[in-house]
Amino acid sequence: MPQSPQNNLRETAIRYLSFRPRFKAEVINHLAKKALERKIKNPSTLINQIVISLEKSGFLNDEKLLESYIRTRLRDKLKGPYWLKPRLLHFGLNRSQVESALKVHAGRDIQLEVIHLFLTKKTHGNAPDLKTKAKLFRALTARGFGADLVSAAFDQSLAGE
Repeated sequence: MPQSPQNNLRETAIRYLSFRPRFKAEVINHLAKKALERKIKNPSTLINQIVISLEKSGFLNDEKLLESYIRTRLRDKLKGPYWLKPRLLHFGLNRSQVESALKVHAGRDIQLEVIHLFLTKKTHGNAPDLKTKAKLFRALTARGFGADLVSAAFDQSLAGE
């Protein structure tokens, strides 16, 4: 007995979410591709119903996932907001949502703390020479931290904090 298109797409969405948490836009794009492959006509209403049902049941929560993504990448992977922002936009989140989440979860104080941890780890608590300082500065800016913030962190760490 063939499944209805709705059940088929719902199972596809759940299977897609089983690998890792996804943002709402990722799920919508995935379901739209699958609906096109399966030649389902006018899938937008069906996809919206599935997404609403997934949100109500707690499988989709963009705010929670956004906070977790930022916190993990910032603290564990030592990636700054300039590295995070394009990746979050690539997931299909809107710019204002991403910018406000970065302000809240990756504020200046949090970034300074992360940069300080990075500097302590790399210099083993010793004051770096000019060449090492330049190398660390480039490494931090490549990781997505602002140059002014990196300079402020260097000033704090050299001040003996």
